[in-house]
Amino acid sequence: MLRWIIKILLFPISLLLSILIAFMAFLLGIGTVLLYFLMIICVVGAIASFIQNKTILGIEALFLGFLFSPYGIPMLGASIIAFLHVVNKGVKSI
Repeated sequence: MLRWIIKILLFPISLLLSILIAFMAFLLGIGTVLLYFLMIICVVGAIASFIQNKTILGIEALFLGFLFSPYGIPMLGASIIAFLHVVNKGVKSI
């Protein structure tokens, strides 16, 4: 009996988490595409900086290119979405 009451109380939280996960996954998809274009621009700028013997600027551009790559900021977003998915699964299993 108590378990049903807890499930009824946690249902809105689970619904909110499900909607939040779907919305964040949508935004992550769009953001990843935009960050991929920025990464390409940074890498091209880094190559141009290395050609002009501005190595510090080239290294900075490569670092920014790495942050904008799929292994940088988008990976952090995917980790947050995965954590919220685990929390939602835990709420649903009660």
